[in-house]
Amino acid sequence: MRQISLIYITSLIILLSCDTASNVDPVFQNYFVKYYGEDGNQEGVDLLVQADGSMILLGNSSSQTNPITIPFMVRIDPLGNVLWKRQLGDINETAVDVTLDRLGNLIVVSNIGEEANSRIRVFRIDQQGKGIDSIIIEMGEKQVAKSITQISDNNFLIAGYAEADPNINPELPTPPANVDDIIVLKVDEALKQSTVSLRQGGEHVGAAVKIFETVLNDSTKYLVFGDSDRPYKTGVYKRAFEVISINNAGVQGIRSVSGVGGEIQIAATIIETPASLTEGYLMVGTTYVQNSTASNIYITQYSKELDIKRLDMSILLGRRLEGVSAATGDPGVFFILANEIRDNNKRDIFLLKLASDGAVIGFTSFGTLEGDDIAGSVRVLADGRVALFGTMELETQKKMVLITISPEGKFAN
Repeated sequence: MRQISLIYITSLIILLSCDTASNVDPVFQNYFVKYYGEDGNQEGVDLLVQADGSMILLGNSSSQTNPITIPFMVRIDPLGNVLWKRQLGDINETAVDVTLDRLGNLIVVSNIGEEANSRIRVFRIDQQGKGIDSIIIEMGEKQVAKSITQISDNNFLIAGYAEADPNINPELPTPPANVDDIIVLKVDEALKQSTVSLRQGGEHVGAAVKIFETVLNDSTKYLVFGDSDRPYKTGVYKRAFEVISINNAGVQGIRSVSGVGGEIQIAATIIETPASLTEGYLMVGTTYVQNSTASNIYITQYSKELDIKRLDMSILLGRRLEGVSAATGDPGVFFILANEIRDNNKRDIFLLKLASDGAVIGFTSFGTLEGDDIAGSVRVLADGRVALFGTMELETQKKMVLITISPEGKFAN
C-alpha cells in the first residue's frame, strides 16, 4: 500500500534545506503543510494574499468517480485556519484566476464547458464569500480565459485566446492547422457588458496570459504578455514568448519576442519586478525541446519600457521541469514554482530560488511518494515566508495543499 503521510523534500543546494526533527516548529504556526477540500478531489490553481494576511485559495472540485469540475474557493487566516469555503458556478466549469476589485471584493474568472465550445464567466464575491454578481461572456465561438486584471478606469481586461478567425489569418501556411487567436476582452465595472479590445491574427496558435497597465511615452498602454508562433523578423513560425503594447483602441505599439531556436516556449505567468530586481516584468514558462520529452523552465525579464531583455534564458538543472508561477522576495531574489516530471510521468512541486542575475541559489521539491502533485502558485508573505499552493494526491483523493516555508526553504529558522 502506498505511504501517504510522508511528504518528502529533496534539497540539493545548501541554502534550501529539508526539515528535520531539530528545526521543525512543533506547533506549526508559522511553517506548515495543510490540506484543504471536501469529500472528493480538489485541485489548487491560484493563491491571493490579502493586506490583512488572510489568503484566498482558488481551485476546482470534482467527485472521485467523475472528473467534471466545479470552482471551489477557501478563505483562510494567516495561520491557515479556514474562515469560509464555498463552491462557485456550475458543473463542468474551471476557475483559473482570482484578484481584487477597487472595493476589495474578490473577482474570479472561469471557463465553462469543454474547450471546443468554452465560454468565460466573471464572478464578484464579497469578503464573506457571498456572491454579488456575475457575467457570462457569449461570443458564439470558443473563448478561454487565462487571467483577469482591473485597470484604472475600473473596467476589467481578460487575457486569453479564442477560436481562430480565418478572416484575420488569410495567409497562414498550412499545415499546421490554424487553431487559436490571442484575445483581450474588456468587461465593464458593473459586469454587464463585454467587448473585444484585441484580437491578434497571424499565428497558428497562441494565448495572452496576463495584462498590465502602464504609461509609456506619456500615454496609457496595456501590455499583453503571452506566447504565439507569429513570425518575428525572420518569418519563421515558432512558438515563443511575446509581449505587445496596445492602447485603448486596441492599436498595437511595441512588440518584443524572446526564446531559443529549435525549441518552443509557452508562457505560464508574468509578474512585475521591483527596483531591487530591476523594475520591469518577469515572464516565466516552459521551453520544450522539439521531438523530445525534454523541458526546462524558461524566463525572460523585460525592462519597464520593453526595450531591454535583461534575462532571457533556460534554467538547466538536468531535470524535466515546467515553469508555473513566480514571486519576488528580499533581498532581491526570484522564487520560481514549477512542476518536476518524474520518470513515471507523475509530478512533484518544485521550488527554485534565483539571484537577480538568474544564477541558481537553490532548489527543492515537495510531493507524496507515488502521487501526481501539481504546482499552482507561489507568493511571498509580508513576514518573508514563502507560500506554495497546489495539489497533492493522497491515497484516495487529491487535495489543495498550502506549504509555508522560510525564505531559506526551511520549515523553521
